[in-house]
Amino acid sequence: MSSAGTLEKTSLTVGALAVADDAPLYLAIKEGYFRQEGLTVTAVPVAQSTEAIPDMLRGSVDVVTGNYVSFFEAEAKGVVSFKVLVDATHCVPNTFGVMTLPSSGIRHPAQLAGKTVAVNLTGNVQTLTLDTVLKADRINPSAVRYVVVPFPDMLAALKAHRVDAVSVIEPYITAGKATLGTVGVVSQCAGPTAGFPLSGYFATTSWTQRYARTARAFQAAMAKAQALADSDPAAVRAILPTYTKITPKAAAVLRLNTYPPALTAAQLQPVADLMFSAGMLKSPLPASSLIMP
Repeated sequence: MSSAGTLEKTSLTVGALAVADDAPLYLAIKEGYFRQEGLTVTAVPVAQSTEAIPDMLRGSVDVVTGNYVSFFEAEAKGVVSFKVLVDATHCVPNTFGVMTLPSSGIRHPAQLAGKTVAVNLTGNVQTLTLDTVLKADRINPSAVRYVVVPFPDMLAALKAHRVDAVSVIEPYITAGKATLGTVGVVSQCAGPTAGFPLSGYFATTSWTQRYARTARAFQAAMAKAQALADSDPAAVRAILPTYTKITPKAAAVLRLNTYPPALTAAQLQPVADLMFSAGMLKSPLPASSLIMP
């Protein structure tokens, strides 16, 4: 257990998405894991992880959960220097993919050509994985038109026919099936992207240097929460309705990703490697340089 007196900072604000990826954060708050480490953590909802970067630079947000692709790209472009504190989640089949309305007539990946697909951000893990899977199926990804729609608004956009399909993760896959009868078109966690690392918890490099003991206390608490989430799906299903709009009934049946209890460079290197091969990075990026020891 950490002593609050030895920490440089004891109250943290974490920007988080209303998605299943972030369940361990809310479990750590509920189970008192942060308190055991001398921390008080407040989760602040964000619609898109990158929108919290200015708040991180100003110091009003300490840590942000976000997709690796967007943050690795920001690092490579010199927008800001980050460190990964926690490996949040890796995908499993049927937890990440493109969904559409039954009336759309879209049933196969090739039918996405010329269609609009909603993504939370462009140039992120959604576009990278979908492009990769389409290429593997010999489909030109440039034929797909990506439209930015925040996760919480995607199903409404699909229902109103403002987009033809949506690239979603849980709990929106289950919610879409329950409310709109959505059907799957492409799994974005299959073939070349099976088990792909999706998201992590980031802090600026300067923050981790200034608050090194605090960062390690955060890591220690989250390691317990990640292990709980990975070993006890019931705990995740119980916490989901407290910070998302999904009902307990829907949460009971949705499929969950894996929640790695440990963080290693080997786990994250496939993200940087795929980004480089896809032309999103101008040079290879060693994942080891992005991890806080």
